[in-house]
Amino acid sequence: MQVLLLAETDDPAAGGLAQRLRDAGHGVQIASAIGPAELAARSGRLDAAIFDALSGWTVGELRRRLPDVLVVAWLREHSDAQVGELFSAGADDVLHRGMGAREQVARVAALAERAPRAGIAVAFGPLGVDPERGEATWHGRRLPLTQRERDVLHALAEARGATLRRELLYRRVWGYAMARGDRAVDVNVKRLRDKLAIEVGAPISIETEPGVGYRLVVAEAGVTAL
Repeated sequence: MQVLLLAETDDPAAGGLAQRLRDAGHGVQIASAIGPAELAARSGRLDAAIFDALSGWTVGELRRRLPDVLVVAWLREHSDAQVGELFSAGADDVLHRGMGAREQVARVAALAERAPRAGIAVAFGPLGVDPERGEATWHGRRLPLTQRERDVLHALAEARGATLRRELLYRRVWGYAMARGDRAVDVNVKRLRDKLAIEVGAPISIETEPGVGYRLVVAEAGVTAL
């Protein structure tokens, strides 16, 4: 996995994280500006950008400029409110400096493994999600979703109308067990719902089964949700 760490280049903590990732087999470079990330992304040589939330670059800006790159926030201090805000803005994961070194590397490794785990293309009525091509389509028209949103949609489409438990959805998309209080699933489902409502409208929806999880309903698929 090729990673760009956006932080102050002389930050000892950034250097430590970079070295741990290199030791785990990832290609890592550190930069203090987004320019190198854009160049690497355009050439197809960048899989993830890990950025210091206090460096001046926001998740939303990175998400806009690097739509097909995994965006990971790296916090100096952890707070539930800030983590929720970052996920809402489009972060694929959030690390903080209070985490152990093993957990930081393990979470990045889970991101690296996620694409192969995502599986083959799936069709659910007029909806198509193809992880290998990195696209989701409705009647052949490409939907403007982030990679994380596509992965969530792929997992729901693969269930073909059955309810997918939140914990299972989290494990399939994020690659590890969901921690207590983690709202990443709910935040990403809400973002996906909002985009689908704008791009497709009533023929497709994500329904909530309270206390259990989510199911995808596609009116033109001829499949009744369980």
